[in-house]
Amino acid sequence: MAVTRADVAAMAGVSPALVSYVINGGPRPVSDQARRRVEAAIEALGYRPNAIASALRGGMTRSIGLLTPSPVNPFFAEMAEALVLELFQRGNTLSIGITDDDPARETLYLRSFLDRRVDGLIVTSSRAMTSLQRLHADPVPAVVIDRVDDLGVAGGPSSVHVDNLHAATYAVEHLQAHGHRVIGCIAGPWPVALSAERIAGWRAQQERIGADASDALVEHAEFSESGGREAALALLGPEARRRSARASGPTALFVASDVQAFGAIVACAELGLRVPDDVAIVSLDGTATARFSRPPLTSVRQPVVDMVRAAVGHLLDHIADPELAPAHTVLRGNLVVGRSCGCGER
Repeated sequence: MAVTRADVAAMAGVSPALVSYVINGGPRPVSDQARRRVEAAIEALGYRPNAIASALRGGMTRSIGLLTPSPVNPFFAEMAEALVLELFQRGNTLSIGITDDDPARETLYLRSFLDRRVDGLIVTSSRAMTSLQRLHADPVPAVVIDRVDDLGVAGGPSSVHVDNLHAATYAVEHLQAHGHRVIGCIAGPWPVALSAERIAGWRAQQERIGADASDALVEHAEFSESGGREAALALLGPEARRRSARASGPTALFVASDVQAFGAIVACAELGLRVPDDVAIVSLDGTATARFSRPPLTSVRQPVVDMVRAAVGHLLDHIADPELAPAHTVLRGNLVVGRSCGCGER
């Protein structure tokens, strides 16, 4: 038989209301002596409060929902792990919904989170906010992290993301420093906003030195190994060379994510091209797995821990004060040098 709040109250010699005050941190003060008796009774009886029932009575579940596209992409895996740790340290748990960028699945998870009365949401796509607005009349505190478009910046929810323009420029500049001028761009899927931003950074840096920045050097692909492989084959394969007015294809690739770069390295091997001797590669994400590729990737690292800390801070601030104005945090990445660019690993 389940232990009830009344059982805890009887053992501690207090009222059930006082047990509620201890569990919920109020609204009335509790003496240290009474608090210790209640906590000892909870421990002895193994009492676990019903978080959903508490939420229905106007309390908090101390639970946050996360919508993420894929656990296979190491960037999102690292983000989820950092969120679990950060929220745990602040006394919250994390429920994860893996959407695979499917709007129907996204809506299903949002409904589930709302039904379970999560205190707030962290989403990796501003599109999810449109779905949330359709599902729920009362706004749930939410923060958009990573894939921020106009909805996530102009009057929308709080947001945290890396400066994609700067990161892409930084990566391409590093390839140019190695003497590369014909640099292909493997971008993310269209019309994800960060795909356009990373293309813009590649194009601006190429134009800055008078190098080719035409659309013929850009391939859109899913954020996956297979996407990166297919895009690299399209840019570097014999068919691409036949279509090009140049005598040779790109000597380097700027790749929008580590997971795509892993696929690009596979494509180079299939084409008999050595990385970095024949084709240099610099990507963006800087995940821990990048150093285990062969050769180890040079990549602009997104500061995942700082992004997560900012996102959780914004979210908990909004949970405490729903009237708080949205906050927007933009961070910059740093270059982690491997060997895929032609440098010796540092």
